Amino acid sequence: MKHPQKFQSVLLHPRYWLTWFGLVLLFLLVQLPYPLLHQLGRWIGRSSMRFLKCQVSITHRNLELCLHDMDEAQLECKVVGNFESLGMGLMETSMA
Repeated sequence: MKHPQKFQSVLLHPRYWLTWFGLVLLFLLVQLPYPLLHQLGRWIGRSSMRFLKCQVSITHRNLELCLHDMDEAQLECKVVGNFESLGMGLMETSMA
């Protein structure tokens, strides 16, 4: 049977500080009520569209090819919904 590994002090090196910061931030976020996490995830997903323009265009093109009979407004709504779900998935993954 394997014994659990003990904490190693090398993990406190400044190289890992950003990782520790991210883990602490996620821990603090999941302490919030679920409806607030849901809204925060949707906001993060919508905001990420500004930074992931290449992914937005890929998503738009894929939906365009699959749902060719859908008009442009409905298609754009689906793209935004996809990225909102992406943000909510990030929040739910952090809860796990």
